[in-house]
Amino acid sequence: MKVITELFLRQQFRKKIPETFEVADEQILTPSAAQFLNEKSVEVLKVCRIKVVEITSEPFLKKEKIPEYRKESKYVSAVDGGRYESKPEHMTQLHGNRLVSKDHSAIIFRGKLDSFQSAVLLQQHKASENERPKLVNDLEEILQRSRDIMKAEVTDWKIENFKMLGLSDSELREHSHNPKKYFGTGHLLPSYEMGEIILGLNSLRSMVREVEITSIAALKDNYQVSKPYIIQTLNRMSSAIYIMMLKEKSGKYLSRSK
Repeated sequence: MKVITELFLRQQFRKKIPETFEVADEQILTPSAAQFLNEKSVEVLKVCRIKVVEITSEPFLKKEKIPEYRKESKYVSAVDGGRYESKPEHMTQLHGNRLVSKDHSAIIFRGKLDSFQSAVLLQQHKASENERPKLVNDLEEILQRSRDIMKAEVTDWKIENFKMLGLSDSELREHSHNPKKYFGTGHLLPSYEMGEIILGLNSLRSMVREVEITSIAALKDNYQVSKPYIIQTLNRMSSAIYIMMLKEKSGKYLSRSK
């Protein structure tokens, strides 16, 4: 096949998505087909025909062997199509063997998300030291949600369940907007006097906002955002962490509380 289309790939991959797909020199991969392979995290291997000629004992007589294939370039630039046998230090993998510079918006987003996960783990440790097992569990849920986001960004997996802390999407908004009703305390204006637990949670809340901003830069294309469920999850995560601050303030995380 001279031209490889998205429709052809969908038909070929009906039963199973392969890890790699070979494209010969004389074949053309349409933009939509290339995008389809990228979305499915399929590594594209460019191959070229090598004509092997065998010289016989008879003068001017040649035998041609069946063309063989040679795989070329382990990595390819997602920006300009440049090919590399080894990964340059200033570049990293976006999807499959596709490389981008380490300051690419998607890589910045992943880095911010990784930093956030590290901060959650530190906060879990502090909560454990301060005998707040319920807070440790709630932070574990936040950690798992952040890992869901990473999975959704790298693959085609879609986040569909927005429930956090046992609250639905609408309940998260209701609880975070009406703290007096649900926690017996007004909205919080962070102060150093609140102690390290609430201040640590507040730090996580502000970090989520930073992650959300970088996610928009990574997912936006001509004012259209792909994978909006990632941004929605980050937004709800911010509300969930604020609710955790309110729960700490009202004493719901103390070991003796019910």
